Amino acid sequence: MALEYIIGPVLALLLGMKFTDFKSKEKDAKIVELENKIQLIETETPKKMMATLVPVAKAVQKLNQEIGL
Repeated sequence: MALEYIIGPVLALLLGMKFTDFKSKEKDAKIVELENKIQLIETETPKKMMATLVPVAKAVQKLNQEIGL
């Protein structure tokens, strides 16, 4: 009878610790995935901006030359 009072809480503690470990690893994996996405966005955004702005800047420069500015 006394053995049941010891085993029950110990098992509950061990299962709770295992569940907490599992959930924290899952969150760590999500954090790493988000960091990778952010890094990709940070490297791709300037490239995309330059690809968009260079033709516009050239067109403005051409217009300024035609107008005489």
